[in-house]
Amino acid sequence: MSSYTLGLTALQHASAAIDTVSNNIANANTVGYKAGEYAFADQFIRSVSPSDRARTGMGVQRISVRRPMTQGTIVNSANPLDMAISGNGMFRLLQSSGMASSVDPTAVYYTRNGQFGVDKQGYIVNENGMYLTGFQAMPDGTMGDDLDLKKNNGLLKIPAANLEGRETTTASIAALLDSRTEAFTTNAGLAFDPTQATYNAKTTQTVFDYDGNQHTLEVYFRRIGDSKLTITSQSDGSGFTYSPGPTSVPNTLGDTLVTINANSVLRVDTAAGAYAAASADTANGTTINLSDEAAISGTNPNVTGYRVFVNGVDTGAVVKSGGATTTLTTNVNVTVPKGAEVSFYPPLNGASGSALSGAVSNSTAIALSAAPSTDLADKIDGARIFKLDTAGNYTDTGATVSSLSGANITASKAVTLASTDKVVFYRSDLDMTLLAPDGTRVTVQGFTNKKNSGEELTSSIARVEVFASLDGRFYDRDADVVSDKSLTPVTDGVLEYRKQAELNFVGGRNIDSLFKDAASGNPEFRTVTNLSAIVTNAAGGQSDLNFSLDLSDVTLGPGAFQVTRSVQDGEPMTRLTSISVDNQGRIAGVYGGGKQVYVGQVALVHFDQEQGLVPVGKNVFAPSIYSGTEDSAEGVIVGRAGTGKFGDIKAQALESSNVDLADELVRLMVLQRSYTASSQALKAADSVMQDSLRLNT
Repeated sequence: MSSYTLGLTALQHASAAIDTVSNNIANANTVGYKAGEYAFADQFIRSVSPSDRARTGMGVQRISVRRPMTQGTIVNSANPLDMAISGNGMFRLLQSSGMASSVDPTAVYYTRNGQFGVDKQGYIVNENGMYLTGFQAMPDGTMGDDLDLKKNNGLLKIPAANLEGRETTTASIAALLDSRTEAFTTNAGLAFDPTQATYNAKTTQTVFDYDGNQHTLEVYFRRIGDSKLTITSQSDGSGFTYSPGPTSVPNTLGDTLVTINANSVLRVDTAAGAYAAASADTANGTTINLSDEAAISGTNPNVTGYRVFVNGVDTGAVVKSGGATTTLTTNVNVTVPKGAEVSFYPPLNGASGSALSGAVSNSTAIALSAAPSTDLADKIDGARIFKLDTAGNYTDTGATVSSLSGANITASKAVTLASTDKVVFYRSDLDMTLLAPDGTRVTVQGFTNKKNSGEELTSSIARVEVFASLDGRFYDRDADVVSDKSLTPVTDGVLEYRKQAELNFVGGRNIDSLFKDAASGNPEFRTVTNLSAIVTNAAGGQSDLNFSLDLSDVTLGPGAFQVTRSVQDGEPMTRLTSISVDNQGRIAGVYGGGKQVYVGQVALVHFDQEQGLVPVGKNVFAPSIYSGTEDSAEGVIVGRAGTGKFGDIKAQALESSNVDLADELVRLMVLQRSYTASSQALKAADSVMQDSLRLNT
């Protein structure tokens, strides 16, 4: 009778295997389908001795239907929400009774079928109505953490049909202003007038009110006369400081200063009056030994009364005596290393023998013994005042010439002179370059480049006024809240347009953004003006519009006017034009203005034992004890596309079935032959049985 059992098991399992192959062939066009392989095994149920190697088996049995989760071919799709996974991972689905509110968070299923659409509530679902899950988007567009799969059960919703408008709060304009244009003055007839050629450049920007209605901002740039910037070399060693621009933020009326790095270097660019190289080592003494090569035009320089610079740095010393010799004596100790370069800067009136005399005691008034020559008088204004006593000592009074009238000088501060003292003047406008460690260069003029000198250096500033209008109405001199100055002046000849900002440039760069904070790398100050207005929308309603205009990155140079950046954070109301999914599975709505708004990111799940998943129909799988679950300690990972073990997501694409029809047809023919052979074996067993029965009769 065992022969009947053997034949029967062969027929049963051959039939089941044929069913498996037939199911594969039937699902050859099913998206994401994974073909099954019927796994046969022999069985040993009965034996007198289980250890008998010659025992006969009892037929065939099924171990399992294996489903190798190999990648199917990825093909294009026209549906923007169709997705295919290129690599590891499965889509995560939740079942419900048709409403998002009835989703069962424990009814989790998995699939490689990426055919998705939208239900009537706007949620993304598959063709079976199961909800696609993922990570929720934060307000800033970033995706939440794994805990966000618990928020709203991780359901993903398509973007809103309309994106609400947003009011402009900040605007920024970066532009190159042409430095070759003529500067205007504030003389009568040259005041700013938008209807006349009284400005150098103009640009336009669109801004938005609370309802997303657009308004036109016009910004006018008008170059005016240059002025001076004072940079102080702080005597405490903290660096070089200057006041930011009048429109700077923060603006504390000059109490807060821009600080240039203390390690900055002042390089003297003015040519020296004489030059020599020291050959002898002079250390902290009043004697300087010049080399024989110090001769200029065949004679040694007579540098009596000249200021001494060593390797380009002011030593504070003056040559007391020297004449035409290589050995010089200074008024103070000076260190000259061997081989150093020594430069000499002369007084305005030449050698000390021609210095002017005066007598004054602690006063700002100096009466010279004689009026200086016309040529010298033109140079004395602003010069540094030294006194020369009868012993030949030079002393820096620290004062400069404020004014000169004939033989009478007004000094910048009180000085003390004896009747026998002479007055020697030195140019206080050496051309220098301030070199900051970050590579910034500022051209300055000053008397000395000594470190921590407390001296005030000056630099020329190019000034530009900024005027603004909103929807054709200007901000005027008296209105601090709203723009209400029309293009046509209310009173003929009285314009009264109020400038909104003043830009100051050194070397073509805005002094507010010239130097950056060492810690953050951001400019210490910004040029910002705040604009307020009451605007009217298309329906006739009114609303307040308040925003800041940042002009920090405006520059000045020899080139035609051009706007390099014009941005603002307001937006009009726009409509959804399309939906996109990127390789990371992030779902975004693309709106009319081209802006993308992310609404979520598709979650993927990876099983180390994928073949342990149980197919439950409708092309989805359920977890089992063999595959593990999301709550398992290991073996199951929930994550994002393109990270770790997960593959990428291909948008507008689908993964085809991994069924190979050629293999399946061959397997079907083999099983058919197997079935036929098994039936023959059963037939043979039946014939033997019949013969045995006939022998007994």
